[in-house]
Amino acid sequence: MTNLPQGWEIKRLDDITEIQIGKTPSRNNIDFFQGENIWLSIRDLKSKFVSFSSEKISNEAILKTNMKIVPKGTLLMSFKLTLGKTAFAGCDLYTNEAIAAIFIKDKNINKYFLDYALKFTDLEKYVDNAVKGKTLNKQKLRQIEVSMPPLKEQERIVGILDESFAKIDESIKILEQDLLNLDELMQSALQKAFNPLKDDTKGNYQLPQGWEWKSLGEIGEIITGTTPSKNNPNFYGNEYPLFKPSDLNGDMIIKFASDNLSKLGFDNARNLPKNTILIVCIGASIGKIGLSGVNGSCNQQINAVISNSTFISKYLFFVCLSNYFQEILKKNASQTTLPIINKTEFSKLQIPLPPLKEQEQIASYLDELSLNIKALKENYKIQIKDYEELKKSLLKKAFEGRL
Repeated sequence: MTNLPQGWEIKRLDDITEIQIGKTPSRNNIDFFQGENIWLSIRDLKSKFVSFSSEKISNEAILKTNMKIVPKGTLLMSFKLTLGKTAFAGCDLYTNEAIAAIFIKDKNINKYFLDYALKFTDLEKYVDNAVKGKTLNKQKLRQIEVSMPPLKEQERIVGILDESFAKIDESIKILEQDLLNLDELMQSALQKAFNPLKDDTKGNYQLPQGWEWKSLGEIGEIITGTTPSKNNPNFYGNEYPLFKPSDLNGDMIIKFASDNLSKLGFDNARNLPKNTILIVCIGASIGKIGLSGVNGSCNQQINAVISNSTFISKYLFFVCLSNYFQEILKKNASQTTLPIINKTEFSKLQIPLPPLKEQEQIASYLDELSLNIKALKENYKIQIKDYEELKKSLLKKAFEGRL
């Protein structure tokens, strides 16, 4: 902003806008969240124009909380934790306290240009370092400075950026759909591998010759993990990984964990050999799986399956990845505040088990397919990242007066 293009000016939000902060009705009154009024949180800011919310509120909630309406077309911006996520109200609506509604009061400001200006602005420099987390308040929002050309130039730039961003977003959308298609391809391959006779009901399922239904408890040793006491620092070191749900990152082979045990800690934990199947059995990430690539241990949120030589570890990994297994796991979990399946019920879960040679063939085919899909996914993700960088580059050119 120190070298502004000719005719541009620095404007403070306080000088060109009015800012309105949303509210959250009391969670203690369930009726407040039984209405039909759109009420946005940051997770709802998914597109340029927003007219859907994951939660809706009642007229009573609006009245009792003294909430102010945000008219259709208003510029919205998140300013708590997730900074600078913007959108426009696609209808009359309300927002929570993490979203600011920005009303233009200067007739020489184009709201769509202001949207791009806020996207280009480094909002983090307005964050109070004394406050925990990336959060602004209304006072800080008012201090935000943006660079503004004359109105005609704003409109010209908006026209170019709108057209360019629309093409880029369409390309990103296609790539995101390609990623979903790859997930569907993998699940289709798993379905064919573990349900070769295409019968969806286990009661009528005719297993191929030589296959058997086996419970997890029959084919391996089931171990629920534990966490050695944090009060004893000697239990922790760098020798053995202590796997937690967050360490199961989608890769098949898991070798590293955010917490590691010393030899003493490992001796006081539940030891798991290499090629142990790890399955999260509690919480929002229930069903996440991994295959340990080293000797280690796991915490109490994970059940481990150690082979008794009747199954190939990679075969069981792919069975557990399938929709069939994921559905029976969650179906048999108790639906309390957090879904959880205990060791006893987990041990009863049944899988189709072919002879070892066929397990090897199936695992080999799925392993190769999985690697090819992973490579394609990485390629698509790189392309998406490149498109996002292109948008940043266009913004930079625009605000340097080079567009």
